[in-house]
Amino acid sequence: MKLLVADTEFQAELTWKETEFQLLEAVNAMEDTQILLDDYEPLIEEHLNATRSNSAYQNCYLQYDYVNANFEQELTIKLQSCRAMLTKSLAALQNESNIELNFIRVAAMEARNVLNVCNVAELRVRESNSDLAGITMCVISRIGALDQRLSAASENFLDLLVIENAAELEGNSCEEFGELRQIFDSVYDDISECVTESDN
Repeated sequence: MKLLVADTEFQAELTWKETEFQLLEAVNAMEDTQILLDDYEPLIEEHLNATRSNSAYQNCYLQYDYVNANFEQELTIKLQSCRAMLTKSLAALQNESNIELNFIRVAAMEARNVLNVCNVAELRVRESNSDLAGITMCVISRIGALDQRLSAASENFLDLLVIENAAELEGNSCEEFGELRQIFDSVYDDISECVTESDN
């Protein structure tokens, strides 16, 4: 009986370590994207101010006016949409009331508690077969229920990860922001090159 409980405890600890690793990976990736957004937002404003306030830039800027018509506003909107989506996804993943995560976190302790709940220590003292059978059935049923619940919680958590990753892709706000950012950087480089050429 103790071996069965120890094996379940070991599996529960392993499941928690894997889940914790996946959670940290997902959270770190989202936080890295948030940092990128935070760092890039002032750069957008800096580039726009340079193109608007510097007379050398203005002439070159007007050459790209067709590209910039609604582009600047769209870039800012996509940045804000991406940030909002990341904030929502992070909150969902980090939610401390997340039943699945909380159960996976304490499942190893639940497995250890089976020994006490089922009075496994009484196995040596008891001589009646019905007492032994009762304790054995108690352990087997509780461990079976724990295994099922742990498996379901782990599966639900993985589903949550998939849903949050899908939400990130479904709205495409971060992907669209990335595409617009590349165009914006390219246009700004072209304008800067135009300014350099006009100075020569």
